Amino acid sequence: TWTVRLREGITFSDGTPLTADSMKEILEWWSSIEEIAVFNAEILYLESVEVIDDLTFRYTTFEPVINSPDYAFNFIWALPMQIWGKVDPAEIFAYEFDPPVGTGPYVLTEQTPGSHMIFDAREDYYRGKPPIDRIVYTVFSNPDALNNAILAGEIDLTLPFLPPDSYEVLSADPNITIEEKNPGDTYNLAFNMSPAGTTHPAIKDPAIREAIDYAIDKEQIVEVVFLGHGVTCPSNWACGPNFEGEVNPDLAMTPFDLEKANQILEEAGYVDADGDGVREGADGLPLEFRLTYITDFPLALTTSEMIANWLSEIGIAVEIEGVDWGTWYDVVTNQRDFDMTIDVALGNIDPVSMDYWHSCWAADAGGYSTSGYCNEEMDALVYEYWFSADEQARWVPMFEAQRMLHEDRPFVILAGPYQIQAYRNDRFEFPADTCYDGFGIFTPQGLLDASVK
Repeated sequence: TWTVRLREGITFSDGTPLTADSMKEILEWWSSIEEIAVFNAEILYLESVEVIDDLTFRYTTFEPVINSPDYAFNFIWALPMQIWGKVDPAEIFAYEFDPPVGTGPYVLTEQTPGSHMIFDAREDYYRGKPPIDRIVYTVFSNPDALNNAILAGEIDLTLPFLPPDSYEVLSADPNITIEEKNPGDTYNLAFNMSPAGTTHPAIKDPAIREAIDYAIDKEQIVEVVFLGHGVTCPSNWACGPNFEGEVNPDLAMTPFDLEKANQILEEAGYVDADGDGVREGADGLPLEFRLTYITDFPLALTTSEMIANWLSEIGIAVEIEGVDWGTWYDVVTNQRDFDMTIDVALGNIDPVSMDYWHSCWAADAGGYSTSGYCNEEMDALVYEYWFSADEQARWVPMFEAQRMLHEDRPFVILAGPYQIQAYRNDRFEFPADTCYDGFGIFTPQGLLDASVK
C-alpha cells in the first residue's frame, strides 16, 4: 500500500486541476485496459484506489510491489482523463494526442517531424513560470553537425548522448560546459538464444558464449571505442557506480584471455580439422557467425570490427552486417534471424527492467528481449525479489537471478559509456545534479533550476 500526496496547485495545460479524485480515475482507467496496464506492475496488479482528501490518495496492489519509489513513480503519469476517458480502448494506440495535454512546465506548440519541436513555458505552472521562455528542440542528423551548432551558438544544450570524440572537441571552448556522468546505457553483445527463427546452432552452446566472453578485451573497447569515456562492467547485468550495493558482489567481469578461450573451445570439441583457420563443430559446421549492428550507432561498427578480429584469433569467423534501426528491430526481435548483435540497452537493477528485457514472456516473437533468452527459474527469482516486503531477504533471490544471467551469458556487456552532455555557459547555468535520469539536464530538475545570463 502506497500513500501519495500531490503538490498543491497542479493543473493540466488546459487548465483542469489535478486532484486525488483525478488520480483515482486515471489509475482505475489505466488498470482496466490490459494492453497498457502490462507496462506498469503497480497498475497491472492494482487492487484498489482510495481518496483520502483533495490532494492525497492511497493505492493498494495485490502483490507487494516494492520498487515504486525508486523507479515506477517516474512512469505513473497523470493522464488527462478529460481527453483519454473519451477514447475507445480499441483505438487507444491509433489516437492522435495532438496537441498533447500534460501537467509539466512546458506545452508543445509546434512540431515538424524529423526537424524540430517548439515548447513554450506555462505561465500558470504550479512552481511558477520556468526561467527559460521557449525551448526549440532541433533534430540533428550526425554528431559533427551537432558539435558545430553548439560551437557556433546556434543551440544552447545537448542531450547526454554525445559521442566520446565530442568531449575533446567541445571542452576546448571556454564558453561550453561539459557534463560527464555515470553510464545510463550499456553496449552489449547479444546472442540469439531463441528457439524460433534462424541462428547458427553453436550459438546455443554455453561453451561458445563463454569462449567469446574471454576473447573480448573490454578494457580496450573502453579505451579505443569510447576514448576512455566509459567503464567496464563487473557483471552481465547492471553497470556503473549508480548501483553500488545492488549488484551481486561475487560476480566479476570475465578477463581477456585468448589462451583460455581457445582452451574452452578445444575441450568442447571445436577443432580446425581442415586447417583453414576456422574451427568446426562435431556436426562439421564451421564456426562462422553473423554479427549484426545498428548503423544509427556509429561506434557499433568499430566495436564489431574489434570483436571480429579477436574472434578470428580463436578460430571463429565473423561476417559483419550493418542495418538501420527499424530493420534491426524486425530482424532481431520479430524474425530472430541473426547469430550475434550489438545492442545498446538500459542497464539497471530494477526488477521491472530484468523482467521487461530478459524474461520468458519478453522472449516471445515481437517481445523486448534482444536475445530471446528464457530461464523460468530466473524469472521466478526476479518475482520473488519484486514481491517481497522483507528488505534484506529479497536480495538473496535477486543476487541469484543476477548470477544466472551472468553465467548463462545470453549477452555480454562490453562497456558502459559515460553520459556526455554540453551547454553554453555564456548564456545559461544549469545545476550539475539533476538526478539519475536518461535526459540529464533536459528534465524538470535541470530546466526549472536553470539561470539565464
